[in-house]
Amino acid sequence: MPDMKSVSTRRQFIKGAGVVGAAGALLPMKSATAAAKPQSINAKNLIFLVVDGMCNGTLGLAHHWNLRNKGEPLHWMQLYERPDLHRSFQETASASSPVTDSAAAASSWGCGQRVMNRSINTTVDGTELEPIFVRAKKAGKLAGLVSTCRISHATPAGFAANVAHRDDEHTIVGQYLDRGIDLLMGGGASKFLETRDDGSEVDYFAKFAKSGYTIARDKKKLKALSGSRLPLLGVFSDSHVPYALDRKNDASFADVPSLKEMFEAALKQLEDAPEGFVLQVEGGRVDHAGHANDPGAILHEYLEFDTCIPVALDFIEKHPDTLLIVTTDHGTGGCQLDGLGSGYNDSGPALDRINQYKQSFEWLAKRFRSNGSFNAGDFSMATGIVPTKKQEKIVQGMIKDPELKYLNSEMTKVFASELTAISATGWSSNNHTAENVELLAFGPGSTLLPGFIKNYELHGMMTKALGI
Repeated sequence: MPDMKSVSTRRQFIKGAGVVGAAGALLPMKSATAAAKPQSINAKNLIFLVVDGMCNGTLGLAHHWNLRNKGEPLHWMQLYERPDLHRSFQETASASSPVTDSAAAASSWGCGQRVMNRSINTTVDGTELEPIFVRAKKAGKLAGLVSTCRISHATPAGFAANVAHRDDEHTIVGQYLDRGIDLLMGGGASKFLETRDDGSEVDYFAKFAKSGYTIARDKKKLKALSGSRLPLLGVFSDSHVPYALDRKNDASFADVPSLKEMFEAALKQLEDAPEGFVLQVEGGRVDHAGHANDPGAILHEYLEFDTCIPVALDFIEKHPDTLLIVTTDHGTGGCQLDGLGSGYNDSGPALDRINQYKQSFEWLAKRFRSNGSFNAGDFSMATGIVPTKKQEKIVQGMIKDPELKYLNSEMTKVFASELTAISATGWSSNNHTAENVELLAFGPGSTLLPGFIKNYELHGMMTKALGI
């Protein structure tokens, strides 16, 4: 456990001089004097970092894990020490519910109007609302989307597409091509191959290639890119990008890039755009881990997103005409680090025990479904939990149930008491939450941010800053 005196000293250094990064390097920070000067609201570029489904409690869990295991605050927490921070509390409702889904949430940012859950930039009567990336393209800017989800998933689509239902992902892929989205990186190869009702097949990879896109299908190809290779399509998994925890401990995922690697590659491709660029980067699978109530997966998904923050800070330090926004669209699962033990004294050690999780419950579910049976050895290796015979029988029945869609989330229910005892994590449900969330902004246009904002109001702030 880190010496608390050294942690306290580090915190004093953060407040007094700068922010220390994971390797001891000083993260970019504008001086208080510079931050006090009147700031332009005119931005050439926009970087929009969104961690999908992050409860305030998820941030707290990851923060305390980082303090205990690395001896320093998260990069997100270090943002609050920057004198150029503009901060807002964001309401996240949709047009149909106080609890939004990701499609309506991203659309509120994308078009400046609340729409019904499940729809993307489309009103109830079918009116299509112009997404922010379409407006940016008309102004001559380049547009890019990066995600650990399928790139045709709801949050990326909310900035660039119009569909009545978010599940219409083949149409979303086609719209990306038709609208000339310059850079696409993430998962979702299955959505680039479509079999239509008449039996005809559409290969969108071929269509993108024919339109001049550079195609990257693995980390090696992505890293080999030199110079500008736009337009660029990078698709690195059949569905969502595997969880960070699974990529860390399963060598079969070695060719899949991390969110940070995709983000860095995207910036290299976009940074010299004459009229600037707009780029959304989504850590999308925090949401999925929240739905599954998977403690190990949600922790490592957030930690991977957190590594993108210093990359963004370094970029805006070198390109001060860039507006940076860091936020989430809603909470998922109600994740919390709870009090455990007498006087809650076991909550700290739980942050060490959570490290025994080696694979996600999604990884286990796929393995069990593929083999057709529960394997106690694999389960114990992945979680550190020795299942009882009763638990084995319950899960075996789930594996054989063809109607059961989400085996991973059902398994976490079977082992809920063991998972809580290990990691002290608690959950309110497998669903989204209505909590208000943090929204942080830096750079030109950030002064437009009020102390409290409704999600759809952010659209006007971004378009005003970009002059589109």
